[in-house]
Amino acid sequence: MSKSTRTPQTVIAAVQDDTGFRAVSLHKQNDGIEIQWARHAGNEGTTWESFAAECGLKQEGPAAVAVGLDATAVAFYKISAPHVGREETDAVVRMQAESLLPLPPSQIEVAWRTQPSTNGTVDITIAAARRDSLRRFAQETRCFGPQTILPACEGTARTWHDLFSERERQALIISISTRNTQISVVKRGAVANAAVLDTGMDDLAAVANEEPASPQAAALIERFAQDVRAVLESFEWSESTSWPMLVLSDGSDGIGNIVAALNAVGLNVRASVPKPQALGTLTGLEPGDLYAYRAPVGLGLMLLDGQAEKLDLFARMNEAEKEEKAKSAWQSTTLAAIAALVMLVVLLATWCVGDVISERRLSALVAQPAFEQARERQTLLKTVARHRPDLLGLLTDIHEGEHDGIILDTLNFKKGQMITLMGRADNMEQMWKFQAGLLERKGIKDVNITNSAKDAKTKKIKFTMAFHYKTFTKKEAVL
Repeated sequence: MSKSTRTPQTVIAAVQDDTGFRAVSLHKQNDGIEIQWARHAGNEGTTWESFAAECGLKQEGPAAVAVGLDATAVAFYKISAPHVGREETDAVVRMQAESLLPLPPSQIEVAWRTQPSTNGTVDITIAAARRDSLRRFAQETRCFGPQTILPACEGTARTWHDLFSERERQALIISISTRNTQISVVKRGAVANAAVLDTGMDDLAAVANEEPASPQAAALIERFAQDVRAVLESFEWSESTSWPMLVLSDGSDGIGNIVAALNAVGLNVRASVPKPQALGTLTGLEPGDLYAYRAPVGLGLMLLDGQAEKLDLFARMNEAEKEEKAKSAWQSTTLAAIAALVMLVVLLATWCVGDVISERRLSALVAQPAFEQARERQTLLKTVARHRPDLLGLLTDIHEGEHDGIILDTLNFKKGQMITLMGRADNMEQMWKFQAGLLERKGIKDVNITNSAKDAKTKKIKFTMAFHYKTFTKKEAVL
C-alpha cells in the first residue's frame, strides 16, 4: 500500500439525522478499536460549522474525517449485468440510471459497486442523488474537512455487521429512527439495496408503548407491515429465504414491543442488539449509546480499514473540482505570462526607439574619431534585437487550434536549446493529436514526445514534449 493510500489511525465520523448531530472519534490500537469520545447536539440552533467547533476539529486536526449523508437524499437500485471490465460496467450503470431515474443525467450523480459474479453476471448496487443537493451538502460540511462523504446507511450496515449480536454474512436490517425507517439488504457489512419509509418511532409510539387494544395502534402496525412488505417485493425478497429479518434495537421495551407486533401481523422478524464489548469503552458506551451512534461508528470503521468499495457519490465532483482548480491556475499563469510579455514588448519598443535615436546621433558623429567604436556598438545592438525570442508568438502558436482534454503545466525555454513543454492529457490519443497540431505550426519543428506516463492517482497521461522554434533554438543563436 502506498503512502497516499495509507489508512489513518485516528478518525472522526459525523452524521445529522432527525434527532440532531452525532459524532465519534475512533482510534486504532494494537488490541482493537477505542472510542475516544462521542458527542451529540440537537438540530435546534446547531449547524455543521458550530458542531465542528464543538467537536474540536480546529484544535485537534484529525488524521481523517468521514461525514454521513442522510439516506433520505439517496435512491438505491439493484441491477444485474454481464461480468465485464470496470469502464464497461460504468457505462452500463449510467445507461440504466438514465432509464431508472426521473431526472436527466446532468442533474444526478451516481455511485456503484458490484457483488461477486455468478455464472458470468454480477449484481450491481447503484446509489443516486441530485447533484445540486450534493453540492449544497458538500458546502455545508466543508468545515469538517471530510476525506469522504458516504450515505449514512453504509455506516449503520457496517456497525450491525461488526458490533451487533448476529454474525450473519447477509441479512435484511430494519433501522427505525424518529421520523423514518431505513430498510437495507446487507451483504458482508455493505449495503446491497436500501429504501426509506416515512414512518418512524414518533408514528409507532402507541405500538412501542404496548397499547394492543388501541385501534390506532393496530392500524399503525398493520400499515407499517404492509409498507415493509412492499419494500421486500421491490427487493425481490422471499420470506422463505434463509436470510434473517432483523430490527436494530437498543434493548429497550419500546422496540421489543414493535418487534412483537410485527410478528403478530405475519412478519417474521427479531431484534438485534449491539455488543459494546466489541469496542474499547473509554467513554463507557452502553448498548443504547452504541445504538444511537450506529451510523457514525460504522463510517469511522470504514475509514479506519480503508475499505475500497465505497458508494462515494462525491468522487466525480471532487475530481472535476480538482481539474477546474488546475485549469484556473494554468489560465492565471498564462494571463500573467501574457501581461509580462506585453510589458516586454513595450520595453523592446522603447529599446528600438533608443536604437533609432542612437543611430541618428552616430550618423552626426561619423566624422568624429569615436565613430568606429560607436558603429561597432550599434552592430551589436542590432544583433541582440535579431536574436530576441518571439515569446508572444510562441504562446499563440501553442494555443492555436483545438486540443480538448489537454492541460499545460510548464514551458521551459533557453536560447540555443530545444523548448520543453510539460502537460497532461485524458488519454494517449489526445496527446498524439496535440503533438500533430504543434507540427502543423509554421515556426515549430521536430516535436518529440520525450516522456509519457499514466498518473496512478489522477489516471491522466503526463507528458513532456521538446521542439525547435524558429531560429531561437538553433545553436548559432547563442550569443
